[in-house]
Amino acid sequence: MEKIEKEKTREKLRNLEEYLGYLLILQEKSKSKETFVNNFELYGLVERYLQLSVQCVLDIVNIFVKSEEKIRPYDNYEGVDSLVKNLVISEETAENVKKMIGLRNILVHEYGKIDREEIYDVLKNDLEDIEKFKKEVSEFLQR
Repeated sequence: MEKIEKEKTREKLRNLEEYLGYLLILQEKSKSKETFVNNFELYGLVERYLQLSVQCVLDIVNIFVKSEEKIRPYDNYEGVDSLVKNLVISEETAENVKKMIGLRNILVHEYGKIDREEIYDVLKNDLEDIEKFKKEVSEFLQR
């Protein structure tokens, strides 16, 4: 990976860290599922920062793929597999990231069909998956 791609990746990691920080604050404010589901402002913020976080992940995947792969992946899921193949992230992290990509696709394309309880569960239980991705990519850049 060239110096410029590494810097672009680091910038995306900084953005990701910022968005995760906001999500952790919102996680604290979301004491109960009922409160979360009925508070459109809280829900809207969580939805937006989840979307931005996963977009940073996708941007990092795409930076890596453009830098390292001769054959372009068919989709974002194959792009994530490329990071596993090149020992950037673990298989476990890749599977979790793929779930997040699916969630992002729902957030971006199906506004009326989003299950607020599912978003609450992601907020409460899955932020560490994004954090682990960030950590593994950071460690790769330091090698």
